Amino acid sequence: MSIKLEKILVAEDLSKAYSHVVRYAFELACKFHAQVYVLHVMPTVDPSVLNMVALTMGADKLAKFNALNEAELAEKTREQLHSMIAKEAELMSEEVLHPPKVEVHHGDAAPMILSVADRLDVDMIILGSHSKGRLHYAFLGSVSEKILRKTHRTVVIVPPEK
Repeated sequence: MSIKLEKILVAEDLSKAYSHVVRYAFELACKFHAQVYVLHVMPTVDPSVLNMVALTMGADKLAKFNALNEAELAEKTREQLHSMIAKEAELMSEEVLHPPKVEVHHGDAAPMILSVADRLDVDMIILGSHSKGRLHYAFLGSVSEKILRKTHRTVVIVPPEK
């Protein structure tokens, strides 16, 4: 059996500790000549908060404000990701064959990651582990665990850098 690795999706949360996860994806991409997709999922505002603000501000004004801010935030996030990707690419001993592609979406992280992975038909999903502790995990769950349970794709979870 040979390993086919043509497309890699790495979900990025823009934390400083997460840049090594992107580097890990780049190193794999170099070895397999794969295309890397870097995904950031921006969380959506809780519906109850939106309802409260809509009552105060007006639904039309809120919709315009939200659309404008989401687009602006997505663009700034893309710029941050491109900057981080450039820094990580400089640290590589090999040159990344295919320039990484960046995607920024709004939504719930796990379903969005799975949706993008399906749309792009990636061979591997790479995620970072935050090691937030047992209490946090017990109450909030884990994006990584949700993805592991719901995908048929290979998932690699990269531990925090020490």
